[in-house]
Amino acid sequence: MKDTKTRKIVRHVILLILALTSIVLSWVIWTNPARYERAKQVSSEKVQSNQVNRDKGDVILPTQVIYTKGEQQELINNSKSSLPKAAVKEISSWKLSNITRVSRGNKERFLDYATLSHSLMLKYPSNITGKIFNSIYDQKLNTNAEISQIVVNVNKPNEFFLLNDATYDVYQAKASKQDLKQLRKLIKQSDSQYKVKETIMNHNLINDYQTAIKVPYYSFSVNKESSSVFTANLLTNTDADSIDTKKTKDGTEYVSNDTTKRLLIKNNGFVTFNNASKANDTEESLKRNLELSFYQMKQLGVQVDNMRYFNFHENNHEIEFRDFVEGFPIFNADGLDTIKVAHQAKQTTTSFSIYNLDVPVPTSKSDKELPSTQDMLDELKYSGINTDKIEDIDIGYERPSTTKANSTVELEPTWFIKYHGDWTSYRDLVS
Repeated sequence: MKDTKTRKIVRHVILLILALTSIVLSWVIWTNPARYERAKQVSSEKVQSNQVNRDKGDVILPTQVIYTKGEQQELINNSKSSLPKAAVKEISSWKLSNITRVSRGNKERFLDYATLSHSLMLKYPSNITGKIFNSIYDQKLNTNAEISQIVVNVNKPNEFFLLNDATYDVYQAKASKQDLKQLRKLIKQSDSQYKVKETIMNHNLINDYQTAIKVPYYSFSVNKESSSVFTANLLTNTDADSIDTKKTKDGTEYVSNDTTKRLLIKNNGFVTFNNASKANDTEESLKRNLELSFYQMKQLGVQVDNMRYFNFHENNHEIEFRDFVEGFPIFNADGLDTIKVAHQAKQTTTSFSIYNLDVPVPTSKSDKELPSTQDMLDELKYSGINTDKIEDIDIGYERPSTTKANSTVELEPTWFIKYHGDWTSYRDLVS
């Protein structure tokens, strides 16, 4: 009996302590809610930032791999792992030296190297520099050359070439410590192949599809990034009190305490970040712009798993990064799935969207048949397009402008044409 009374007393004491603790915690939160919310916010932001701890080699990466066997060429891919990444990793284990130019300004000789039998070609959407190549491939080549393609003979050692389709220059580097079996193994592991012929269009080495091809649809869920991620990563050095927030007709503007940094998140989800906290150097080199832009993109703190370096716009020193799927770029008329970083003498301007593609989801659609390169160009001619003015062409994916979080968007494969400086779906040009 006495033992039962003791247990009752202990139980009541514990309940009283829990009640008092709850009251105290509630009082702390009621009297200082900002501190409580800020603690949750900082914790969340740190997790977001840790998810994007990426290297230049993850973004400044070849997007397509061409295998040449005899006179037959194929665009190859591996749906289970990144073939370009695997090839870059393998080449990074080699030792390259003694680079020399073996051809200059000769289109025919350039194509001879681009179609070298038993070779693997790594293609970049736009030029990189020799120094960027060194940093990504862990090499020490003494060159300032710009590079658009890398060609390796997978059967014969010491045949390693760097190409520039803008100038038709070809460089050869001495290669040692090669394990060509690994490259041949990567080729065998490819599970999709498109027959192509490498040809030149307006100083761009393009994939010429000789026949109609079938390209799969893809679907992705849409993720919406929180504005707190951007304010924390781009504006704050100490705490949220250093940010001035105001509503505008276009959206919400966040300004740093010293007014050197401005972040405008528009109502449609597009973001512009202006940073005038320090003057940029006026060096116009591709290398410098690529490095600055990569680190600015990395600072955003968003997921960029499928983002790749896509283009350099010399007129405003702007680097463009774009999402890719299975080696094909994603295009959207409103600029979704693109990050642009422009460097002026007094400020850096970064533009992007809070709505990003997240995880792939199953699609019920079968592959879409696209016309051959020549049939597509003939259709453009028939519609009145001057094909001599076409700057570049590529197969890509068209994304609808859906900006609803947790929704699903379907990516449709189609031809894209770079015409008068802009990439446009060929259907829009022929309609």
